[in-house]
Parts: sequence; C-alpha cells; structure tokens
Amino acid sequence: MSPLKEINNSYRDEGPKLREEKHFTDFYVNLDQQELLPVIVPSEKDQLDEVENHPGDLIKGQISLVDKDNETRRNSPKTHIKQVIFKDKVTVEPIALDRSQVKFKKCKLSIGSLVHSPRVPRAYQKFGYLTASPINNFDENLTPYIKRTDNSATLHPNPLKNISRYQSNFKVEYDMDEQDDLYIRYLNEIRISDPHNYLSHEIFEIVMSVLETEWFHLEKKIPPRISTTSEISTRETRAAWAHYESYGSDDGTGYIVDQPCAVCGLSECDNSNAIVFCDGCDVAVHQECYGVVFIPEGQWLCRRCMISRNRKINCLFCPSHTGAFKQTDRGSWGHVVCGLWIPELFFVNSHYMEPIDGIELIPRSRWKLTCYICKQKVGACIQCSNKNCFAAFHVTCAKRAGLYLDFGSCSIAEVSSNAPGLRLQSFCDRHSPPDWPECKEGIMKTRNYFAAADSSSETEDVVSVKKRNKSNFKTKGKWTTNRGTPIAPQMFARLAQEVLDVFKVENSSSLSADLCKYWSMKRELKRGAPLVRKFDASSFSSFTVDEMKQRVEFANLLSNDVEKLQEMASLVVERQTVLQLRDSTIRKAKSIYTHPEKIVVRESILKRMNNYSSYRTLMQEKKTRDALNSQLQIFFDSENDECIKLFRELMDAYFNEIESDEKASRRIKSEAKKLQIHVHTLLESGVDTSQIQRWLAKDFSITDSGIEHAPWQGIPLMEEQELDQTEPLSETENKTLWKALS
Repeated sequence: MSPLKEINNSYRDEGPKLREEKHFTDFYVNLDQQELLPVIVPSEKDQLDEVENHPGDLIKGQISLVDKDNETRRNSPKTHIKQVIFKDKVTVEPIALDRSQVKFKKCKLSIGSLVHSPRVPRAYQKFGYLTASPINNFDENLTPYIKRTDNSATLHPNPLKNISRYQSNFKVEYDMDEQDDLYIRYLNEIRISDPHNYLSHEIFEIVMSVLETEWFHLEKKIPPRISTTSEISTRETRAAWAHYESYGSDDGTGYIVDQPCAVCGLSECDNSNAIVFCDGCDVAVHQECYGVVFIPEGQWLCRRCMISRNRKINCLFCPSHTGAFKQTDRGSWGHVVCGLWIPELFFVNSHYMEPIDGIELIPRSRWKLTCYICKQKVGACIQCSNKNCFAAFHVTCAKRAGLYLDFGSCSIAEVSSNAPGLRLQSFCDRHSPPDWPECKEGIMKTRNYFAAADSSSETEDVVSVKKRNKSNFKTKGKWTTNRGTPIAPQMFARLAQEVLDVFKVENSSSLSADLCKYWSMKRELKRGAPLVRKFDASSFSSFTVDEMKQRVEFANLLSNDVEKLQEMASLVVERQTVLQLRDSTIRKAKSIYTHPEKIVVRESILKRMNNYSSYRTLMQEKKTRDALNSQLQIFFDSENDECIKLFRELMDAYFNEIESDEKASRRIKSEAKKLQIHVHTLLESGVDTSQIQRWLAKDFSITDSGIEHAPWQGIPLMEEQELDQTEPLSETENKTLWKALS
C-alpha cells in the first residue's frame, strides 16, 4: 500500500462517528479531575506600580498604558475560543460566528395578545359551544342535564342542516391551536377589509369541523386499496404475484398469504409487538425487529422512505435494494437483517435499532468473500455454520433463496446488541437440516433476479419517462396524495363558502378556497391522520353473522367482568373501612392499656370541668383558650407514666401564668382561681388510679401481636403472692389460692 493511501486510511479511521456517545475520559486518559488549576489574576498593586513609573502621563491628563489596555479589554467584545486537540497537538482558534445566525429576533406578538376571553358569544352556542356562565357555577345536584332527545335541546335550530345532510346533528369538535390563530390573522389581513366582518376563532372551528365531517363520510365511498391477499386481482397485483413466483422475495413482499416481517420472516404478532406496514414501500416489520417504539397516528414510513424515498439506495453489505433499511454510524445504508447476521455488526440503540455500528471490526477477508448464490463479490458475506464448509452468501440472498437461517432461542434485542453467547445458525443448501425444504429452486430464482436486474437497468430511463407521462392522467381522479393527504374536492369549497355566508363573512369565496387548502396541509402535517376523532358504527356492517356473534359474546363477557370488578371494588372499600375501624380500635385499646390515667382524666375531670361556669368564661378569651389547649395537647402527647401528676403540674402552671399576667383582667383572674379549686377537688375525689393497671393486668395481657384476653386470673395472682407455678404448692398455699379465687 502506498504511503498516501495509508495516510488517507488513518485520517478516515480517526474521524468522528455519528450519533455515538463517549465519555470525556476516552479522549483525556491522563486527566486528573481533582487537580487544582493555577489562575493568574493581575492585582491592584501591580497597576499602581505601573502608574507610579509614569507620573508624567498622569500630570498631563493622559491615561496610562495599563489603564488603556484595561479599558480596551472592557469595551471590546469578548472573543470565545476553542481548543482543538488533534494528533497530540493543541491549537487555540477563535469561534467566529455570523451574527445573523446567532441573533434572536424579538417576536412581534405578545403573550397577552394571544389570550382571548374564554366566554363564547350566544350566537355560537347553538353549534355546540358551552354557555357563557363560568364552570365554577356547576352543581351536579342543581345544574340540569340536557340530552339530545330533550325538548330544551331543540330550542336552538341548527342553521347548517340545510347545507348538507351530514350536518343535521352538527356539533363543533375541532379545537384550534396557535398555528391556526396565526393563520386566521393572516387571512384577516389579506382577505377582509372591514374589521367588523373578521373571521373569528369560532367560525374557523366550525368550518374545520364541517370539512372533517364531510371527509369522514366521503372517505367511506372511496374504493378501498386492494391488497395482494384479496380475491380480486388487478394488473398491479398480478404483476406482484408474477414477480414473486419468478424471483422470490427477500423482504416478504408479494406473498399471497399474510405478509411476514422483513427482518425475522415471521407473520405472528401481538399487541405489544405488532406488524407495521410502511405506506411508502409496503414493507412489513415487527415493532421490536425495526425499533418502532410508538406506532404513530395515520401514515407511517420506514427510514428509507422518510429520508431518501425518491432515490435509490445501496446496502453497504449486500447487492439487494429492497427490504428494511437503517443507517450506519457514518451515514450509509444497510439492511437490518445484515446488521443482525454479520457477527461484527451491532446496533447502538437496541430499542430504536439504529445506527448500525462495528463496520471497522469487519475483517478484510469477509469483504473479499464471493456469494455462491448471486456470484457477486459485493459487500460482506456470512458463511455456512458447518465447520467443514466454506460456502459464503449474502444475508438477503439467503433469505430470497430460502436458506436455513435460525436465531435459536435468542431475542432480537440480544442479537442487535451482539451479546456474548449467541448461537446463530445459517446453513447452505447442502448442509441444511433434513426437514428443511429444498433450496435449489430458490437459488435459481435469486440468480434470475439479479440477471434480470442487470438487463433492466439499461431500459430503466425509458420506462421512467413513460411512467411520468402516465402520471399526469392518473392524478386527475385521485382522492389522496402519495403521502395519504386528502385532496379537497370543489364541493368542499362550496360548503365552506355557504358556512361563511351564514355568518356574513366578507370575501367568502376566496376564504373558502384558502381554508380548504389549509385543511389539506393540516392533515398532511399529521401524515393523513384525522384532525377530529370520530366513531364509525358502520364498520360493524362488514362482519359476518359468526363474527358478530363472537363480538356479542365477547362484549357480554367483558360486561360481566366489569360488574365483577365493580363488586370487587366495593368489597375492597368495605374491607378497608373495617380495617380502619379495627386499627383505630386497637390504637384506642393500647392507649387505654398503657395510659389508663389519660382516659380517667378525660372522662371524669375534663368533661366535668367543661360544665363549670368559670371554664366557659375563660374559653371566651382567645389567649386563655389557646394556652389551655396547648397544655392539654402536651398532656395527651406525653408518654409519662405518672399522668395524674403531670396533669396537676400543667394545670397549676396554666393558672399561675394567668395569675402573673399583668394584662389579664380581675374577672379573668378570679374565674381562673375558682376553676383551679374545682380542678383540685375533682382530682382528689376522682377514681383511685393506682389500682387501674392492676385491674387491667388481671383480665388482659399485651404482646407483640396486640392485646389478648387472659385465660384465667391465676397467673397474676401467683405473681402477686410471689408464687412460682413450676413448684408444687403446699396445702397452705393451696388454701390461700382458692381463698383468693373464691
């Protein structure tokens, strides 16, 4: 190899890789993140020394050179620089950007100008808008509900029912966005001269709802697209079948039965891994096989049709031009099956199955292999899994010829990430398993396919010119564009004009055409998806009697399941209510068992204290009321064993605070003194709390699981008499025990 080629290869290998994330430590291996960087900053002392060295300049009123440099540095715009490290050499370059590219223009529209009044005029309420009353006045018990069949609903006649039969039950369903608001302003500026006849937001939403309704009913009358599985045969379908019968298929297209996935070759799918058809090339792929995380609404295009639909692309690893493509890390194209079966390749993101990486890992010997099926030395081939066989073939050639390709027990995610321990098996036609069908016919079809492709490339230009001439005649009767965008007929413009005439909008003829064009572009922005979701009940008419019975049985089962689910939900609510009641009871029982004095204070002292006149007098003052509540809160939150003593201390502190308060009136102090005497009387005449714990221990015992009822009173009595239940009792002890139990 010449030195020039070696230099070119070295530069090409060390170039940046697209869509590949790398850590900065990969580029700076010896970088210490904890190392302190020295920073040199000029001090004020240095500047003063510089000024002292030039006293004449100051006398003459001139600025010193240092001050000039500082002033120039402050006034001049900051220049950003970048460091470029290449071949272990560091260079510093200024970043010079065009101001037109980085300067942001101020928006002429303010946020306040985009916000309009939420109230809708009464003239538009008959079209389905809400009333002008705010929604806060809604009451489910007082606000009446109005159904379509009620008489009150027919008080406002529908003026659009005479325009079209599909607008008899018209209701506004379209909700405009900011883009629509800007377009309305544009139309009002160029089409309408009188500000009183401007196109309002409500009229715009009504027109868009009318167009959506008309297209919904018109689309039902458009003949559906005939698939290859249909019994009705057309010229295109017959040509597709003939092409499949003559040359086979490496992407699943042309099958008479269900079209399989172009990656794995299987036709089974479920809700979590559905088969998606490309609206551009009709290729079918599983979500998992192609990396379709979310199925979009309306039109879906594969990567090739989305990026390079009108250009012919070549796979980097095989000669086939059909199938499911994804881009590599360098921007070239490759089949997904090629990225899965070539051992050195892998996908950077296994969820989205892109980009294909590992091209530099493919050895040169693989690029030099010649496919024994197509006889071409193109791309990278794989070889037969038989150790004694050296037959090489492209992955797509193997799929078209029907060779044995098995992923084994590995999933697509494991194969895409090139995980260790993969066992992918691919055999040539001579070493295929015994139960595998014969592949000689498929090999001949593959060879005929590439032979026909080479011969047809010469006449491709002539055929394209003929197709271009015929396309001018076909577009006249088309209802949608190639991307599935509806083409609004002239009838839509007439209906839109009649709707605008109802509201007396100026220049309705030009506005109707503009609105139809805007509606088509809005549908194109959503890839043909409807702007308003509608339920189509007529779709059930295509079912047979057996299918309808199955649907009814499934609906009945679903209804029974919903009823059972509601019953289970009510039982769960009831169970949780009982559990809450049980937990509260357990907490109350534990509180009584651990601190019975608190219950005594609350029942025998506080309730009696509430009926005392002095207490009611103190509760009328906010300061005394808050102070008493604070003391009681401290009492009930405490875990002190001597609760009666704590209550006495807290109450004495409360009364002493009132007595020492200089701002308290004489009447408040007198009533506090009376209440203090009353509280002491209740404490002295109350229940003897010293025996409460002993009484509770006779009948109950507390464990980790909770409070349990004592089976008999012998154990606490024996503990009280200091008796051990393991030793035999004497006659005297037996008499004492029976006497205590009797």
